[in-house]
Amino acid sequence: MKAWQVRRHGEPIGAMNLEEVPLPEPEAGELRLRVEAAAVGLPDVMLCRGSYAFNPPLPFTPGQEVCGIVTAAGEGSRTPLGARVMAVTAFIRGAGGFAEEALVLDGSSFEAPTSLSAADAAGFTIPYHTAYLALITRAQLEAGETLVVLGAAGGSGSAALQLGRALGAEVIAVVTGSAKARACSDLGAHRVLDASDCNIKDEILTLTRGKGADVIFDPVGGESFQAALPALASEGRLLAVGFASGAWSDAATARLVAQNASVLGVYVGAYAKPFTDTLHASLLEYWAEKSIRSVVTTNIPFEELDRALEDLGRRRIIGKIVTHPGG
Repeated sequence: MKAWQVRRHGEPIGAMNLEEVPLPEPEAGELRLRVEAAAVGLPDVMLCRGSYAFNPPLPFTPGQEVCGIVTAAGEGSRTPLGARVMAVTAFIRGAGGFAEEALVLDGSSFEAPTSLSAADAAGFTIPYHTAYLALITRAQLEAGETLVVLGAAGGSGSAALQLGRALGAEVIAVVTGSAKARACSDLGAHRVLDASDCNIKDEILTLTRGKGADVIFDPVGGESFQAALPALASEGRLLAVGFASGAWSDAATARLVAQNASVLGVYVGAYAKPFTDTLHASLLEYWAEKSIRSVVTTNIPFEELDRALEDLGRRRIIGKIVTHPGG
């Protein structure tokens, strides 16, 4: 089968090669899928660079998010052959989604209804499960509260923006650049801040009349975390979701005490079925009601995947990229 292989760490164009490789065999608790669509995320760029938190040994096939048809199942797997699922891959085993067939975790596989195209389903699980766990489970966001979404034009950011609005929050999107600002306005953000020409803390305090944000969704980390932290309201919650900037950041305990605020970690992998099945079903209801929509913005040819990852790593992408390994 055809698969993109990383044989040495580096930037995607230099690190990845499209090759013929054997079909991977599922182990216990794994499924093999014929990949209809694979979504592209910043963690895939980090995997190429060797800077991700969970790096498989070389050589490996990256790609964490897929939609496809089950063609084989390991011992103990509950998903039947022929089922159409959206799933998180067993990328840590080196058999990720940038291939004609990939291994996925049975425990991280979910129904892919016909109401979602393969592309939409591939780009659904990680962004929307993350947004749900962050906003509903961890922050317990309530209608009428102010939600600030950092990196709001990215995959998880655009999902959080939409879900926050569906929950009745006043949503402030923070991006860099006018094109990303327009995209967030189109998704329903009540206000959009361009971090390239404003002080995030001051603008948030101005828009909230000095109160600050009740919840801040942060998939960026680094300097963005530090810039937004002082803009938390009393009893505010900052959600540490990711580190797209390349670095995590820390909050001084004294500051949190003085602000009467909290920093909450968000890690989807800490949750398992049946809870995640219930979460998934709730998100599909939001989809059916058209309260949320696809975060996928671009479909690219499978043969151009390395260039797409290069663009993503250089922050040139809005929303989510998807490719179709099966053609």
